[in-house]
Amino acid sequence: MEKLLHFAVHFLFGDGTMSGEPVPLIFLNCSSIFIFGKDEKYAACPIENGTDPCYLLREVHRAKEFRTYFLAILPIILSVIACILNFGYLIAQLKCFSQEKTSFKKRQVFLISRSLSIILANLLFYVVVIVWKANGFMYTSAMIFILIGGINFLSVTGTYIGLTILLYTAIAHQFWYMTKLTLTHCWLIIGLIWILSTASSVCIGLWGATLFYPESAPISCSFEKCQQPLAIIIVVGLSICYGTVIGLYIAMMARLHRLVRKSSLVQSRSKSNSMTAMKRLGLNMITFAVGSVPILVVCIVALANLRELSSLGEGCKSPCKTFLHSSLFVEVEILASVAAIVWIIAMIIDPVINILADKKLRGLFSKQITRVSQRLRRASTKSTISTDDQ
Repeated sequence: MEKLLHFAVHFLFGDGTMSGEPVPLIFLNCSSIFIFGKDEKYAACPIENGTDPCYLLREVHRAKEFRTYFLAILPIILSVIACILNFGYLIAQLKCFSQEKTSFKKRQVFLISRSLSIILANLLFYVVVIVWKANGFMYTSAMIFILIGGINFLSVTGTYIGLTILLYTAIAHQFWYMTKLTLTHCWLIIGLIWILSTASSVCIGLWGATLFYPESAPISCSFEKCQQPLAIIIVVGLSICYGTVIGLYIAMMARLHRLVRKSSLVQSRSKSNSMTAMKRLGLNMITFAVGSVPILVVCIVALANLRELSSLGEGCKSPCKTFLHSSLFVEVEILASVAAIVWIIAMIIDPVINILADKKLRGLFSKQITRVSQRLRRASTKSTISTDDQ
């Protein structure tokens, strides 16, 4: 009877067999999406009554597609673009830094810190991809992923807060800015921002990964006493950091506009340059706001579905676990993909805004592109000549 059934499936669907191998009985209704050599391992999984195995199989395929294209290939391509742009922007900044006066160098060091943070985040992102491809997504890779996001988010947040206060001081309290605030103070502030960001991110990474892999984590963390309160603290903390950056900039700009109306505050050239820098910072704030909102939304959604998402890390990793929880895996892949892609796009937009808004940086960056293109042309010409001679 079973052989007759397999023959009927092969006759009706045409793709029901491949290399003489029949489609498992539970997947007869979806033989067109069944992948031979890969999906046989799901046939013996214990499915609950009323659950459609074809639905679970489709969700498994969706999760793998999201994982391949939107969590690996597309983010890597965007990350390469972001790394190139920010590396070129960093070189241009360093050249400008050596030529600027001390008063302008104070602002420049914060911009250099931001570029270093973005480049470091991109390099560590490649480490995550390598660890993920080598061992799959587990506690270690999840911890590194959260650690990278935390360092980048907190360091950039601290940089924007420091830069906003610095520019406000340069405009509203110019004497104190020129005489009391030195370049050494700025470097110390940046060092403090990096120390606090790294320490906080290590804690967030170590404890945050336990939310998704509680059993494999080296730290014991139950759902009611640890996971849920920890997730609330992380989401609230990120929201406070986000709101502080935006709120502080809005408050500073409102204060400056009131000062400008009451006095001839923006008469000198240095003050005019500082106001231009504040407006340019406003564009960066928009990028920061747009790029961070999806990350906060992802965190809030993950918090709302924490009980279900944390169940993915319970028990040993197996094909049946992936198959039976395929819909949850799709949700995780979508959340992680959206956060990663929007995060990297913001890294691309940020240097573009600064390069286009600064005439000096724009000139240096264009010269760098010209030199690189000329070197590539010379190298290709030499290789062509050597090939012709041979």
